Formats: sequence, structure tokens, C-alpha cells
Amino acid sequence: MVSGQIRIYYEGNVIGAQNLKRYRDKAIQAAGRMLHRYPAGYPTRAREDVDPREVVEIGAIDAKTYRIDISARATELSWWIDAEDLVDLGLVQKAG
Repeated sequence: MVSGQIRIYYEGNVIGAQNLKRYRDKAIQAAGRMLHRYPAGYPTRAREDVDPREVVEIGAIDAKTYRIDISARATELSWWIDAEDLVDLGLVQKAG
């Protein structure tokens, strides 16, 4: 962006949709919004322009397959991604 900010897309699932419970599903939904008519993106309130210093890259989503590749360690994510989602993403093993 000309301002130096970057645009992020997110999914908060404020309506409690069953298909958006997992982190993986929320990330794919947000990526789909970003890629829709890129660079304009999907018209949504679930995006924000932020200073790049406020964002930490934790991985990538393949634009064609929507495959999520997390490059960050689970310990760096566990404070904001639920334990069940870390298991789903293959970053930790299920306890027990």
C-alpha cells in the first residue's frame, strides 16, 4: 500500500458458524477474501490496514490449494491458537 501499511484479512466467526470453528478454517476463509478479485479483495469488514511492525509472519497459505504451511514453532503460537487447533495443524501431538 502507498501508506506503508499492509492489509490483513481475518475471520472472527462472530456468528458462531460450525464450519469456522478451527483455526485452519478461519485462515482459509480469510485467505479466500484476500484472493477474491485481488488486489481489491472481497468487500468485508474482516480486514484491516496495519503497520507492518504489528504483524508477525507465522506461515503461508498456498493460493491455489489453500494448503497451510506453518513455519513458526508451536510454542510461539500456543498463546493465541487453541491446543486442539495446534493438533489439527500437525504442530503438536494430542495428549494422552
